[in-house]
Amino acid sequence: MTYYTPLNGLPYPAPTDTADLPLHLQSLAEGIDARTVLRYATAAARDAAVTTPAAGMVAWLTTPGTLSYYTGSAWVALGAWNSYTPVWTAALTAPAIGNGTLTGRYAVVGKVCHFTAFAAFGSTTTYGSGGYSLSLPVATGPTGGLIQFNGMALSGGGRGQITCMPSGTGGATTYTLWGQGTTTSSAIAQIGSGGLFGTAFADGSFIRVNGTYEVA
Repeated sequence: MTYYTPLNGLPYPAPTDTADLPLHLQSLAEGIDARTVLRYATAAARDAAVTTPAAGMVAWLTTPGTLSYYTGSAWVALGAWNSYTPVWTAALTAPAIGNGTLTGRYAVVGKVCHFTAFAAFGSTTTYGSGGYSLSLPVATGPTGGLIQFNGMALSGGGRGQITCMPSGTGGATTYTLWGQGTTTSSAIAQIGSGGLFGTAFADGSFIRVNGTYEVA
């Protein structure tokens, strides 16, 4: 019977196995192959060779010269800025970006994610109703109620600073936006279609957020 190493499950023959050195070496080599740092010229070459990646796989790409790892759902470049499109939602009625733009970038270094997100509203943007949320590029680790992100927003009422909170105490994938919703109260409230300072978002308004957090 074939034995397996306790940490990586690499195969090696038992003394009673049939003597077949090429087969045993092939089994060992195939077991090691997916656990090494893979090397490819481009992401396209990597994806063509690794058709069923496993979480934790690591690959070096000659172009653009980055080390990437597989999260279980996507390849992510370590320490390099990656693009993502934030998902914009509202608590009651869904908004639609129309001819506006939703853009974002993020970099993962170890267990830390740095990100920035930008929503620029256009003439055909519809704003839905209820408090707004934006998606994170990677799920959070345990937040412990400590994490906050900062940002700035502009509506017809003016420009103001906003603060953002992850939507859960662990494994959060979205965050809510809070700021000065009206001119009649000194307390901050969750920001939604009502905009800032009592004036709704409109063409030319924007929301910009950046932050750092521990990933899952």
